[in-house]
Amino acid sequence: MPTPPRRRQRRADGLSGALGRADFAAEFLRRNRTYRAEHKQMQQRIASGAVAQSAAEMAFARRWGLSFRYGAG
Repeated sequence: MPTPPRRRQRRADGLSGALGRADFAAEFLRRNRTYRAEHKQMQQRIASGAVAQSAAEMAFARRWGLSFRYGAG
């Protein structure tokens, strides 16, 4: 598959078009329909009071293999 012209231009300018692992993972999840649907469902359950926010977020993170470093950002 040929490289899109926009990406070719970035490489010619010396800018890296490569994503880091975290960037790649975030982009994968952003495009994943099941992830987005489950995230929306989790938010609705939290808003309705059906589940505690911390418990819902921990279960969601475990299910999707998410982890965050302390002090990141």
